[in-house]
Amino acid sequence: IMGNQQKKLEDDGFVLVGRITLQPPASFLVHFDRPEAQSWGPALYAFRIGGEVVRIGKTKSSLKNRTNEWKRLVSNALMGNFQKGGTNPWEAFEWQRRLTKYRHGEFLARRGPTLEERALIQRYDPPLCNDSPCARLRPAIERGVKGINGVSAAKAYWQSLNRS
Repeated sequence: IMGNQQKKLEDDGFVLVGRITLQPPASFLVHFDRPEAQSWGPALYAFRIGGEVVRIGKTKSSLKNRTNEWKRLVSNALMGNFQKGGTNPWEAFEWQRRLTKYRHGEFLARRGPTLEERALIQRYDPPLCNDSPCARLRPAIERGVKGINGVSAAKAYWQSLNRS
């Protein structure tokens, strides 16, 4: 099924524009192998690790701006610095686990309108999207940093994940 899923992303108009890596101890890096893609926007993008589509998103500005935000939010979470609306502990742990196992992931994008984002998330069910069908089955703590005690709850949960 993995090869099948891989073919479909390209069938949906996505092209490989770069890769994502983890630089220990806590840097999430996005590399552009197609420099011209940095200025794409609006655009849809996807991250694929080990043949599995793990995240689909959109940007209204440019891929460069969006990936800078990704680097900041995920790297902060990997250092245990959580913020409301930022990367949650479960997601940070999964980025770390998957990128440690596979060494890198693929960064794909599709230039143009972003209206299809919802439909693509439904179709691929990426585990690191917090609103995909599979994510909706996870408890709230694994889906976002929210509420009055969100940051302290996230820190405690991150510590428990890293102990196990």
